[in-house]
Order: sequence, then C-alpha cells, then structure tokens
Amino acid sequence: MKASDIERLTFTPFHTSKILHHFLSGINSVNKNGIKTELIYLVLSFIHSEKIQKKLENLNKTSKFNNFIDNPEFDVFFNDINDNILKFRRTTNNAIIVLSNDVKLNIDKFINPEITIDYKTEKDNYLKRIYKSAFNLGVILGKEDYISVIKKLRLTEI
Repeated sequence: MKASDIERLTFTPFHTSKILHHFLSGINSVNKNGIKTELIYLVLSFIHSEKIQKKLENLNKTSKFNNFIDNPEFDVFFNDINDNILKFRRTTNNAIIVLSNDVKLNIDKFINPEITIDYKTEKDNYLKRIYKSAFNLGVILGKEDYISVIKKLRLTEI
C-alpha cells in the first residue's frame, strides 16, 4: 500500500469530521465563542504530523500556544504549514460538511458546535490519542486571539 493510499484511508471525511469535532470541543472548553472560522484549516496539518501530534497529546488545559510553538525541532513543520493548509483544504471542507450533517454548527465569522464531545469516551487507544491531540490543539488555540495565531505562524493560506 502506498503512502497516499494510507493517507486517503486515514483522512476519510467521517474520521476527519470527528477530529474537527474534538478540536472544536477543545476550543469550547476555554472559549464559548468558538474560533475564527478560517483557523479550522490548521487542524489537519497539525494532526497529520506525528511529531506535532505527540507533542499536542502531552499538553494540558494550562498549556500555552507560545510554549508549544517555541520549539526549534518544529521549525521545518512551521515552514511548511502554508503548503499543508492547501494540501488539506479539500479534506477539511469535506469534513466540515460531514460534521455539519451530524452536529449543528454555528458558522459565521466564528465556528462553534452546539454539542461538544469528550475524547475520553473513545475506546480505541489509537483514535483516543488523535482526538486528545485535536482537543488540546483546540484548547491552546482557543486561548489565543486569531490575529496573533496568524502572525505567529506566518499564515498566508487561510
């Protein structure tokens, strides 16, 4: 099986919609207003990187975005983030459609689900780690002003 086949299986719209739902649930735990809609395109880039995902998995509610990104071993990831956003844009759009069919999403300038979920209820340990990483990414981004996230990551492709 080629890497592209594995990626296609891993990032099915149903699976990615669950990742996005956990991300939005993490945001909701610290910011009831949700997150700037464009920032949802960051999620799969972070989760797709195994190194970043493992770091996210070990964060907690008190973790800060600055401490997370100020890590020299992630320089290559952050240099490629705009390309990765483009790479996962279609997958993210499909996941948003699937998620919005499952859960009522309030989508305007900010995006927020009416129902949140908890990664702790996931029985599959592999998925639980992914969902926890997505939740923790939501927590640290939910504490940040969206303009500071865009500036700190030097985003151009949102």
